[in-house]
Amino acid sequence: MSSNFLSDTNWLLISALILGSAALSVLGDSLGSKYGKKRISLFGLRPKHTSKLITALTGAFIAIGILGVMSILSQDVRTALFGMKVLKQQMYSLQFQLNQSEENAAQMRTNLSEAAASLDLTSFELSSMKNDKLILEQEKKELEASLRVMREESRQLKENLKSLKSDAIALGANVLLGQTAFEPGMTHEEITEGLDLLRQEVRLSALEKISDQAFTRLRDVSVEFNPEFTAELINKIVSSDSRQYVRAFSGENYTAGENLKITANLESGLSVLTYREGEPVYRKFFNNDSQRQPEENLHIFLRELRNKVIGDGILPDPATNNVGTLGGEEFFSAVDQLGKIKDPVIITALATENIYTEGPVKIEIIFEE
Repeated sequence: MSSNFLSDTNWLLISALILGSAALSVLGDSLGSKYGKKRISLFGLRPKHTSKLITALTGAFIAIGILGVMSILSQDVRTALFGMKVLKQQMYSLQFQLNQSEENAAQMRTNLSEAAASLDLTSFELSSMKNDKLILEQEKKELEASLRVMREESRQLKENLKSLKSDAIALGANVLLGQTAFEPGMTHEEITEGLDLLRQEVRLSALEKISDQAFTRLRDVSVEFNPEFTAELINKIVSSDSRQYVRAFSGENYTAGENLKITANLESGLSVLTYREGEPVYRKFFNNDSQRQPEENLHIFLRELRNKVIGDGILPDPATNNVGTLGGEEFFSAVDQLGKIKDPVIITALATENIYTEGPVKIEIIFEE
């Protein structure tokens, strides 16, 4: 520390100042003494006062000289003498900036602390959201499972309701309940009597179908025809020179009840002789191999027979698409006969009576080996 101080000191400047000050002091003292002895007066002053003035001026010149020399030789002295206010202003400005920087730093530290706290809170919320997501996914799976169960229960309820409705409906709509035919040339009274017989047939057919569905005692069933349509139908048949058929259908769905009133819809049209009694209605060849059972072959034959007669113009029952019935005894008898035949066979359906447009198709099954 001391060695640096000694080496860094401007000894030349100090020496010059000391020597200069000494020289000016000697010079001032000499001048003062000289002018004092000569009793010289300056500016009207007394000689004693003049000597003091010269001594003071000499000291002033010494100070000015020292300041001048130091200002010339030292930048720091010049700054200290002439730039102190600027330095103070700069110092104040720097101090203010330092204070601002410290305040900003403190604010940033506060913000950083708040951001860290917010980050911790966000991390906690994110963790909570992940947990909530897992919980929601689990609840979703449980809801989906419950929904599947509810859908299955709904399906079963719908099936049960449909079954209940089916059970409750004793007679469906558009069911063929009866039919008859009128030959040309019949009188008004004969046609009216025929329609009355048709009404009785419809009533008996409805009672039979309702008994099959309800499994209870027979209801009191009444049947009505539309009187206006019936009058028009009678006039149409009377004026026709061709055979006419009349078919009666149930007008709507009817539920079981103690008293049932059926309004039947009538349909009429031209009745054409399609198959004569004893005429083959349909024939089919079968290999009669062991790959199919006799029942299957006979079912195939009857299904193709139905399609054939419908194509020939026979009207089917719209509710069942049937054109006639083959009794159970007749069916199994035919199956038994077909089962005894081992060779290829031709199955023929013969009309047992004249078959008109309205049907029904009544046949006898014949096997030809």
